[in-house]
Amino acid sequence: MRKFIVTFLPASLLLAFLAMGLSTCGGGGGGGGSSTPAATLTGLSVNGPSSVSEYGTGTYTATASWSDNSTTTVTPTWSVNSQAASISTSGVLSCLQINNDQTVTVTATFASGGVTETATRNVALSNIATIPFTAQMLSGKVFFDENIIPGGGYDSPLSILNANSSFEQYTYEIPPDAADSVTGTWSIDATGNLVVNISGQGTVKVMLISDSPTEMQVLIDDGTATPSTATLEKTVPVDNSILPGTYVNQFGDTWIFNPNGTGSTTGDGGWTYTWSVDSGVIKVVFPNQYVGSMYARAGSQGTATSYTILKWAFVIHTPTGGFGDYYGGMELTPK
Repeated sequence: MRKFIVTFLPASLLLAFLAMGLSTCGGGGGGGGSSTPAATLTGLSVNGPSSVSEYGTGTYTATASWSDNSTTTVTPTWSVNSQAASISTSGVLSCLQINNDQTVTVTATFASGGVTETATRNVALSNIATIPFTAQMLSGKVFFDENIIPGGGYDSPLSILNANSSFEQYTYEIPPDAADSVTGTWSIDATGNLVVNISGQGTVKVMLISDSPTEMQVLIDDGTATPSTATLEKTVPVDNSILPGTYVNQFGDTWIFNPNGTGSTTGDGGWTYTWSVDSGVIKVVFPNQYVGSMYARAGSQGTATSYTILKWAFVIHTPTGGFGDYYGGMELTPK
């Protein structure tokens, strides 16, 4: 049978031994490190716009405060207390259709380490008052809309509301770096909204927000997505008495309008043409019988004797009247 041997040490030696063991294990004031307690959540705040207009959006963020006096941006759970608006998981508030101004409350809730904080922000939703269109505002008028999109995108529609209630729209887009056209009819409904029926595509309702000598602010509802606002630049008649001269566009192409009605351009490999002004629109006829219509935009500038900048949109039709091409957002300056 195995024997267990117990050794009894004097008390003084035992205390010394224990002291050595504690020092080697980092006890007392030795060299062992101690971990810093994790900061705890102490507060939350919501940042973002104090107002959002009807059909508009606003982006909100949440900032957490911590016990070590630091702050960080966090991703909370978002909510809003009204059916007049919705808010996404990323904090984008969308105002829906409303009939009057109202205030909603955006709430952010965030939890960390067993602590939950909630913050709120009141947001004023503004109803967009619309103005009835009249036939005088629209009949025979042409409007230009240019949109430069972050990342290199671009589009520039030209909308023509003919006096016979027919509708034409020409669009240049990047991507895909191509032009297109649609046709249809237009009318004004009982509430003063512009209604455009586009062949094969459906109906678009346009509501007028504001009107000035150079542009209209409108709200566009195509029935499939959230209505959006747009700025429609008006077009103006070209003054043929100050047009003759040599111009260069933003791409370096030269355009020449001679006083005798002839002209030429270095664009697209070089072309000659004859030109005239018909109902305020520059008409150019190329040797292949393609016909171009140049619509001057209200942003054009000039003096009593010359144009200092001629902003225009350019529609080209084939000899049989079909759609040939469209160039939006063109600018000519004297050379």
